[in-house]
Amino acid sequence: AQTMSADGLSGRSTAVQSIAAPPKTIWAQLLDFDSYPKKVDKLVECKTYADVPKSMGNRQIKVMMKINAAPGFNYEYYCDHTYSPKDKSLIWTLDYERDSDFDDVTGHWYVTSHPTRENWSQVYYSADLKLKQWVPKFILNILTTTAIKSAVTWVKRESEEDWKRNPSTGEGVGGLSFPKVPSFAGFGKPPPAPAVAVPPPKSKLPAKKVAAIAGSAGAFTAAAVAVGIKIAELGDE
Repeated sequence: AQTMSADGLSGRSTAVQSIAAPPKTIWAQLLDFDSYPKKVDKLVECKTYADVPKSMGNRQIKVMMKINAAPGFNYEYYCDHTYSPKDKSLIWTLDYERDSDFDDVTGHWYVTSHPTRENWSQVYYSADLKLKQWVPKFILNILTTTAIKSAVTWVKRESEEDWKRNPSTGEGVGGLSFPKVPSFAGFGKPPPAPAVAVPPPKSKLPAKKVAAIAGSAGAFTAAAVAVGIKIAELGDE
């Protein structure tokens, strides 16, 4: 799903995807930031400049990204990620100590075991982007549209290929190993919304929009279950 503000300067992308690989394989892909340019459309550079262990197994990961939105339109931005194994989530904002070409960026990955398929996962994605005034507004549509398609397709493709290569361990890229994530109990029962801290107050996105990101994955799931549909679920035949 995709929504944009009336002024054309901010937008949100959301998606839910079923993937034929266990969560730890997917996390190995999502956390391998330096390999993103080989896998993610329009991303031409991605470099980790900080990776700090935190309590409860959490990690703070800061990454520089450079994207080619369209010929002649290149943008560089710096993201501050928090990976929480307990919450099964990866959230990010801009690194507000550095100067980025976007006015603001916030986002969220949430990965849990599939409720009915062994060694499958459900992946939830949400991202908000706010442009600076000098960035052409058509860039927002390109980036939010690309974000949906690219985010869910590259993770599905790379995770499923990696799992096929390593079915006995599912360790994924670089032999990374993560705690086993149990399936949520009950057929069709949505997982709880992850407990994610609201990003720093420096964020220029509206406060309600930023706070809503924390519970977006659970909300998407609950809505899908309630009406018996799958939102933006690609290739799950």
